[in-house]
Amino acid sequence: MQKWAMFSLFIIACLLGTGVLFQNISARQAERAQEEAAGPTLKFVATNYQFDQPEYTVKAGETVTVTLQNKEGLHAVEIKGLGIKLDNNNKSQQVTFDKPGTYEVICALPCGPGHDQMVTKLVVQ
Repeated sequence: MQKWAMFSLFIIACLLGTGVLFQNISARQAERAQEEAAGPTLKFVATNYQFDQPEYTVKAGETVTVTLQNKEGLHAVEIKGLGIKLDNNNKSQQVTFDKPGTYEVICALPCGPGHDQMVTKLVVQ
């Protein structure tokens, strides 16, 4: 009797696990489709005390979806001179970059001892 009960519980757990797995895959596919439909994107990936690139480039006059991904730690992004700020509550914003130039991008949320060095550049061509 106990063997049947354990076997039944095992089967139920496997089915629930499979359901969760496919639900996560579907959510990721929907997220990718939404990103592709949004058009050009500028993605800042923040880890502890650095961004994923030393310099980012966009074309002047182009409307771009600017996003922030906190891969490690908790960060916020500010593009100085353009009035663009992204954080956990506002992770993306559509922006048309009108003015060519080089802009400083900083972490706008004190994130620890390396916070002051968390700087990159945005070049609008």
